[in-house]
Formats: sequence, structure tokens, C-alpha cells
Amino acid sequence: MNHLMTLLALVVAVTAGAQGTTIHEYPWNPDWNNDNFVGSSDLTGFLSAFGSEFGNPPEPCDYDGTPLEELLGGIASDDIILDSVYMEYQLEDVSTYYVVGCPDPVTDTVIISYSHLLTNFQDYGGHWIIRGWDQFNVYNHIQFFMNLTQGTYFWNIRSDAIAALLAEGFYGSNINPNSDESSMPFPADWYLDDNGIHIESGWEENDWPYYANYLHILPYWHYAE
Repeated sequence: MNHLMTLLALVVAVTAGAQGTTIHEYPWNPDWNNDNFVGSSDLTGFLSAFGSEFGNPPEPCDYDGTPLEELLGGIASDDIILDSVYMEYQLEDVSTYYVVGCPDPVTDTVIISYSHLLTNFQDYGGHWIIRGWDQFNVYNHIQFFMNLTQGTYFWNIRSDAIAALLAEGFYGSNINPNSDESSMPFPADWYLDDNGIHIESGWEENDWPYYANYLHILPYWHYAE
């Protein structure tokens, strides 16, 4: 009996000791500075949230948006499946330069037209990209980004078809141009109609779309089942 009582006492002691090391999961951490003691210094973390609601789900967004905003929102939520994008553009630029040994400037005008169907779509959560290679192994892509911390959006459009001309000093100097970041509602000249997606603003002089006579972006999509 004495041995049994001793054993029970040891079990109780071990259990009590184990309780002191148990990790408790809280909806928040009261030990804000993680010093294993809840004291006055831990109020710093609490006061930053004082007066705010806690544990409530976010309010549903009732913003209807423009047709372009609805399309992009549907792609992000997987309600819309983006099958492909037809990209077509025509660029025009004038460049003046000098030939070694000649004092007279030479002025050239370059016009390039190109089109490509992009079919390789990938969704990365905060942004998506659709890309492809043509029969000459020329790479092109269109990306749409959301800055989750700022609530802003921007485009990135690349075409290797103009890389050689960029090296010659035409169409700015950037083959990976990003449009300016914009929050919703989008600028009035970012819109969707029967002719496709229009991005008429936000390009800088070192971005090749700045020199486009037209930039035609036509998405093909369907609703998810």
C-alpha cells in the first residue's frame, strides 16, 4: 500500500509539473513581449487594438465595379476562367543619331506591327500572368498585379519582338514595362468593351507601350462551372 501511495504521489507531482509547461492557444497572445510574464509592458500590444472590434468577419464588398474590374475580380476569385488573350500592337518612333566621322545627324522612323495569341495562364493569388511563344520562339506576356498592402493595381506587358529595336535606341529602354499603380476605381481610360481591354494611361517614356499607335488586348474567357 505504501508503494502504491508513493506511486500515486509521483504521478500527481509529474502531472502538476506538466501542467506548468502546457502551451495554451489563445485567440491573442497576452504575453505581448514573450517574456513568460503578463505585466504592464504587455499593454502596449493591447492598447494598439483598443476600441476596435474583435473577431468579426470582414464586411462583404458591395462594390459593383466597371466591366473591366468585374472581369479581373472574377479571374482572381476563380469565378471566371481566362482561356487566352490575343495581343496586337503597332509601334512608331523617330530616332536621331550620328554616324562616326560625319557631322550631319541621321533621322530614322521605325514602325513595327505584331500579334500573338497567349494561352499559358497561371494564377499566383496576388497576380496572374498569361504568356506564350510564337513560331519563331519569341516570348510575350501580360501580367496583372495587385499590391495587397496598398490596394493598388498595375500592368506589366512584355514583348521580345521589339528587343533588338530597343537595343538600337527605339521605344524607350525597357522591355518589362509596368504601368503606374492605380487604386479602384480604375482610371477612366482603363476599360473593357467589345474590342477588348484598353490601358491608355500610366506608361512612361521608357516603356514601349508609350509609343503604341494601338495596343489591342482581347481576352477570351468563360464562367467557371
